[in-house]
Amino acid sequence: MGTCRKQVCGEVETRYNHAVDSFVDSDNGGLEDEESCEASDVEKQKAVDAANCVLSTLTHYSELTGRIVCRTRCISVGVAPLPSSLNISLGRIKQSFVLTDPHLPDMPIVYASDAFLSLTGYTRHEVLGRNCRFLNGSDTDLEALQQIRESIGAAKTCTVRLLNYKKDGSTFWNRLHISPVRNASGKIAFHVWVQMDEATKIDEQGLSPEMRQLGAVGAVKVAVRSLSAGAGPSRS
Repeated sequence: MGTCRKQVCGEVETRYNHAVDSFVDSDNGGLEDEESCEASDVEKQKAVDAANCVLSTLTHYSELTGRIVCRTRCISVGVAPLPSSLNISLGRIKQSFVLTDPHLPDMPIVYASDAFLSLTGYTRHEVLGRNCRFLNGSDTDLEALQQIRESIGAAKTCTVRLLNYKKDGSTFWNRLHISPVRNASGKIAFHVWVQMDEATKIDEQGLSPEMRQLGAVGAVKVAVRSLSAGAGPSRS
């Protein structure tokens, strides 16, 4: 993986320098015309091409490493990727849920399950780095939202019933269960938000929504504690 990173980083630098040199030195114009304060259409297009060149290489890097790169959010500032072992463990949990990091500004989503993406219609890069409020809308119960804020502030679990909105604008009644997730040292590392569409009552195994949500929470807690207990420093 280290070799891949060096190769891609070198490729990014080479393409970037080539694109910038082409932009600045083309037709020997460069910055010689100090009287012109506004870029021409040609110069603007060259700048766009330079940016697209870098983005293309970053996308290639994303495919090599599995890290997400997109035009709208090449990197979520302050949101570090989860360890690969934790991602693998969380990927085995077949329920709709997200993890949020309470230690970062606005408590962004740092993990979203495939079932969550299927339920809401969003893609992963549209979700990571955002606060969960993007699922709310004009008819979402404000009292339920206040209950969520109070429970998170008090480091307690809560279950609420919310009218949430999918990407296509359609609504669903979300039985939402939220729980703090502690690491091996007992400190809160994440909050897990488990969504349940009320239209789905019983699964194939005959488990109730409550049992399915508690099972997902338990599996997340085991994964986080196992990681922080055996893989170096834990999140604080």
